[in-house]
Order: sequence, then C-alpha cells, then structure tokens
Amino acid sequence: MNYLTTRRPMRNLFGLHNEMGRIFGDLFASQEGETDAEESYWMPTVDVSETENDFEIRAELPGVSESDVNVSVTDNRLTVKGEKRQETETDGKNYHRVERRYGSFQRSFTLPRNVETSNIKAGFTDGVLTLTIPKAEEAKPTEIPISINS
Repeated sequence: MNYLTTRRPMRNLFGLHNEMGRIFGDLFASQEGETDAEESYWMPTVDVSETENDFEIRAELPGVSESDVNVSVTDNRLTVKGEKRQETETDGKNYHRVERRYGSFQRSFTLPRNVETSNIKAGFTDGVLTLTIPKAEEAKPTEIPISINS
C-alpha cells in the first residue's frame, strides 16, 4: 500500500506553540486557574508604512472601545495605550477555556524629527486604530531641475 502523506510543518509549529502556551499558562496561573487581571498584558499588532507625504500606523485593537484608547506624543515618542476589558457578565456559563487576551496594552514608537506632531490624525474603525503622521515640508522630496549649459 502506498499512502500519500502530507507534511504540514506550520501546523506542527502552531501546535507546539499552543502546547507550550498551555503548559506555561498552567504553570503561572493562580490556584483558582485564572490569571490576575492586574498582571494581564497584551500587545496589539501594528503595521507601519510610509508614503511621500506621511507615515501611517495601523493597530489592530479588536474588542477595544475607542474610549479605552489613548494616543500621546512626548519628545517625538508616540505612545498608544489603553485597555481591553474582559466581559464581566457570564450568563450562567462555566468557562472551560479562555484564550482571548485582556488587560492593559501599550506600544511606543520613536518618530523621525521631520514630522508634524501637531497635525497627527487618528481614526478608529472596526477595531483598527489608524494614525496618520504628516511629514514636515522640508522632509518631502523635491525635484531640482538640471539645466544644461551649452
């Protein structure tokens, strides 16, 4: 018999990651099987891009209310922080597994000196925070025409 075997190394890697998370999660959990809410911390994923006129930071914040997010700039350091609150109403449910992440988060980014921090625009749609950071005029590329001397 000839059996076709498909190798799925990424699935094996994710399985190992999940198993390690379970082991260490069990090891560091409190006696009741829950983690302390004050100690809970997660980090949202971000994309940082650049165009000719600005920089853009997009942060995924699923389940986070816009009112629980704060954006600030101090000394060319942009900080996004907030909290993803855990649902407190259980409706008589006995949870066997809670894998979603809750708690405080913070991400900081050092901005280039050539941006206009006073004109940063922030938008929040469908759990995605979008920050548009305009470049200063002197930072934008300019073309210099070349004249031919004949």
